[in-house]
Amino acid sequence: MKLDLVPISKNIAVKSFDCGNGILNEYLKLYSRKNDTERIGRTFLALDEDGTVAGYITLSNAQVERNKLPEALKLPRYPIPALRIGKLAVDKTMQGKGLGSWLLFKSFEQVMRIAELSAVYVMIVDAIDSNAGNFYLKYGFVPLQDSELSLFLPVKTIAAEFYDKLFDE
Repeated sequence: MKLDLVPISKNIAVKSFDCGNGILNEYLKLYSRKNDTERIGRTFLALDEDGTVAGYITLSNAQVERNKLPEALKLPRYPIPALRIGKLAVDKTMQGKGLGSWLLFKSFEQVMRIAELSAVYVMIVDAIDSNAGNFYLKYGFVPLQDSELSLFLPVKTIAAEFYDKLFDE
């Protein structure tokens, strides 16, 4: 199946999207376009060949307090620049087909582009539940010091382990 990742717009119908999680459904339908317009969070839609929303990701700039990252990273004592995956959801009709991984890799592509222009040390995510947390752990994300559902992955790791799989289209 061919998918396209496009910025959210008022011309794309999102009302029929259902990932099975009310919070993620509500965000897409009620808040994503306003947050995108206000530059609070950028939402990108995965569209199938019919233009139906199969999934989405929302990204935003962030920072992580130094004390939430492992001491072994030997970072400065001030907040560390990050890119946050605010939301990542797949419609129920597409779950189990690899779309979540595809969306994650698209977010990796975005963080690599951003890292060319601005400082970003880690990608972070607050997983919505333990199933989502396990999904991110599978790709090398590590829990922050304060919560097992708040996870991070250094951009250097993305570059070293995933870069050859990115930008392949």
